[in-house]
Amino acid sequence: MTKTSLGSKPFYVHIATLFILLFSVLGGALIMLQFQQGMQQGLEHERQNFQQYREQLALAIKLNQRPARMSLSLLRSGQLAAMTSLESRLGYLPQLAEVLANSASYGAIYAGYENGDFFLVRKLTERAKERLEQAPPTSYLLVQSLSQGRGEFLYFNQRLRLLERRPMPDYQFDPRDRGWYKEARWGTGIIVTHPYLFFTTKEPGMTLAVESDDRRAVIGLDAGVEGLSSLIGELPLPSHCQLVLFDEFGTLLATDPKRLPSFEQLSRLPMLSALKHPILAKLQQEMASRPTLLHAPTELTLAAKDGSDWLVNLSSLDEGSPFYLALLVPADVLTAPARHDALRNLAWALAGLLLLLPVIWLVARRTAAPLLALTQEAERIQHFDFGESERPDSAIREIDDLARAMSSMRLTLGNFMSMGLALAAEHRFDSLLSRILHETVAAAQAEGGCLYLAQDKQMKAVQAIWQRQPLDCERVHWQESLLGGLYHSERLSLPLNTEQWSHYLADWGPFPGPRQLLAEPLYNHRQELIGCLLLILPDCAPRELASRISLIEALAGMSASAIENQRLLEEQKQLLEAFIELIAGAIDAKSPYTGGHCQRVPELTRMLTEAACAQQQGPFGDFTLSDEEWEAIHIASWLHDCGKVTTPEFVVDKATKLETIYDRIHEIRTRFEVLKRDAHIEALAARQPASEQQAALEAVAPTWQMLDQEFAFVAECNLGGEWMAPEKLARLDVIASRTWLRTLDDRLGVSPEELRRHPGEAAPLPCREPLLADKPQHLVPRPDHDNLTDHNPWGFKVKVPTHLYNRGEHYNLAIGRGTLTEEERYKINDHIIQTIRMLERLPFPRHLRKVPEIAGGHHERMDGKGYPRQLLGEQMSIPARIMAIADIFEALTASDRPYKSGKTVSQSLTIMRHMVQEQHLDPALFDLFVTSGVWRDYALRFLAPEQLDKVDEEELRGSKAAHKAG
Repeated sequence: MTKTSLGSKPFYVHIATLFILLFSVLGGALIMLQFQQGMQQGLEHERQNFQQYREQLALAIKLNQRPARMSLSLLRSGQLAAMTSLESRLGYLPQLAEVLANSASYGAIYAGYENGDFFLVRKLTERAKERLEQAPPTSYLLVQSLSQGRGEFLYFNQRLRLLERRPMPDYQFDPRDRGWYKEARWGTGIIVTHPYLFFTTKEPGMTLAVESDDRRAVIGLDAGVEGLSSLIGELPLPSHCQLVLFDEFGTLLATDPKRLPSFEQLSRLPMLSALKHPILAKLQQEMASRPTLLHAPTELTLAAKDGSDWLVNLSSLDEGSPFYLALLVPADVLTAPARHDALRNLAWALAGLLLLLPVIWLVARRTAAPLLALTQEAERIQHFDFGESERPDSAIREIDDLARAMSSMRLTLGNFMSMGLALAAEHRFDSLLSRILHETVAAAQAEGGCLYLAQDKQMKAVQAIWQRQPLDCERVHWQESLLGGLYHSERLSLPLNTEQWSHYLADWGPFPGPRQLLAEPLYNHRQELIGCLLLILPDCAPRELASRISLIEALAGMSASAIENQRLLEEQKQLLEAFIELIAGAIDAKSPYTGGHCQRVPELTRMLTEAACAQQQGPFGDFTLSDEEWEAIHIASWLHDCGKVTTPEFVVDKATKLETIYDRIHEIRTRFEVLKRDAHIEALAARQPASEQQAALEAVAPTWQMLDQEFAFVAECNLGGEWMAPEKLARLDVIASRTWLRTLDDRLGVSPEELRRHPGEAAPLPCREPLLADKPQHLVPRPDHDNLTDHNPWGFKVKVPTHLYNRGEHYNLAIGRGTLTEEERYKINDHIIQTIRMLERLPFPRHLRKVPEIAGGHHERMDGKGYPRQLLGEQMSIPARIMAIADIFEALTASDRPYKSGKTVSQSLTIMRHMVQEQHLDPALFDLFVTSGVWRDYALRFLAPEQLDKVDEEELRGSKAAHKAG
């Protein structure tokens, strides 16, 4: 199951967020557009203001220079240039005074002559009076004259009356060295000098000069520009803005008087940077680095050191004018109106958004509600909940289509999963086939169907249903003409009419009306046709039919897989059972001493287990077994003695004490010894007369008789039929002490393995040996893998003999009871150890994990004295205790053993009653064994008639009562 991401949000949140974002983006775009428009309007407004300022200043300069130009034009053609004396020149004083009176910016008018004379009329302003020493208080005009090398200053009042005439012998001035004089002489018409600082008044201004027509003098007029600064100061400039007038070199001419520096201590006009404005210094640098900057009107954006931006408008004052105007506007001031409007609009937009939020939220919730329902539906499907639910309705067509598709998918998956679970739950083949057909018919909403399976290269109907009623499979035949093509094609889909129904499906009943026949082949993983699903569907639209066919195809694939898996499981089970029975038969056939033991014990175990399951009360009232547990008991009972495959036959079949696998070279060597003795005896007898030979025979007769008796005793001991009493063991020891002379090497002709068991060097021949010998070579060592001392993960509690076998003659003949030594008895008992080890190595499926415990527990005892684990009764499972009874009863009654005859039923049950009393067997199970008559049913099937004698059940059941009392 996938976890919800921490960053994921409900769909209605996304819808609301989308609307809010759209509203915000649209509002932001409109506000930004309005802001840009406001910025453009602000820029355009500033451009228009700048144009107006430029035009006003240009007009002011024109108006200021027009009277001067007219006056200079008149004076140029007048007689002033021809006057050679001061008195004659003073005759033009009224006219010159009138010229100065035309403008407050006119400071002086003068004439410089070619002979070096100079005649100047200056308007005495307050600044001029401060610069000139001891000027009369009421003086209005000052005439500065330099005529024929004599200098004079003449002061006049406003009525042009001479107030004072002051000689100036130190007045030295040569007009011919001045720039305005030279420019006028070289040029044509009225020239205008570059702005400069007037020497006398320290005022910024320019000189307008023109050469007289007779070329004898140059007439000039000083026009100040301080009035332009006053005009700039009166202009309605925005706060923090500055308007600057300058020339092409960046020389400052005019600006706001409040910002204008003092010229008193200067010798020339300052540069723009003298205003100490952060942008003017940068503008000065831009003008120096870009010579063409002033060639056309320009807008610049310059950044100050504090990070603020300034917009700079540059333009010449007028076409052809040597003066330039710069308007400096802070970007903040320029954008302030647009920013204010944008903030106001943003506030209105936010207010509108807040008012619309509930509406947007409600619309988003209503839009997302069907999707939320579909999400819950998907989560139900994810949790495999395919129950009925109400389909959400939506006005959005795509969501409505999705709801329909989700509902259809839920039904389809529900049918598919239901069938998958149903098929997985079936373990019996017949039930599986019935479930496949019924579930497919229900899932596809078919009216009937039939399941065919391939058997013996033919298709046979195994399940059929029509209109919810089972149909006899004998009536449903495989229509080869109709369905034979399934061997080569995917499926058959055929509309059914009356004719086709009567031809192919007449056995199904009367024609029910138009229907659709669908035959879906079943293929295994090898793409072999193993069967066919034939379904009768109701008549439907092509789209719905295609949907049903897709579902049926998926169900058919799952059904084919289930059928094939069940077949494979059945075949594997049959193979396993056959293999188990083969092993058990091989064990029984290996030795006649086991007979049919491995085949009869499973039958007896099954019979007693069925009797225990049939009990409704008592100790086994709650005892029941599932099919899987029955299978485990079946396999365990067949394999309970599988370890006997490791038990040597000569041990199992050992009928006498000395019987073993024997290398007959030892017997042949003994015969050669006898031949040698016979030859020696014959040679000795040939040398004696007949009377002595007869005497020798009479003398040896007692010895022969004693030896015959002793051999008969040894032969009787070898049979192992009686208990070896102490006196018999003593006599056997006496016989064993006899010696015989060996003249042949006992190491010749023996196997390498036996030769390795001979210790040290061979004894010198001839040598004497005991008649019954226990030699070192008779001891067979036990291999390391068979030693449980160092490695015993199974928990076996048995005493392991030191040697694998002890074949000593005296040792074997001295066996107290039976024919088996301790080593051989352990080897026979070892079959149950090997059974457990072999079975625990097998990868049994989970339901068969108890097979080793059941098969390996039938030699345990209720009192914990059994083997190999010495388990107590409560530690053993009921099937293991059942198998112990079955194993013992079969062994007692078996009549196919060569070493004994089968006991009667009464004898066997009596012995088992004693075993119950000795806490060998489970008393409750033995009582069930007796009262249920299982022993009788077994005897009738497997025992000879003479073995089935009369049994006193009450006496046998008394053992149970005695056991309880004890």
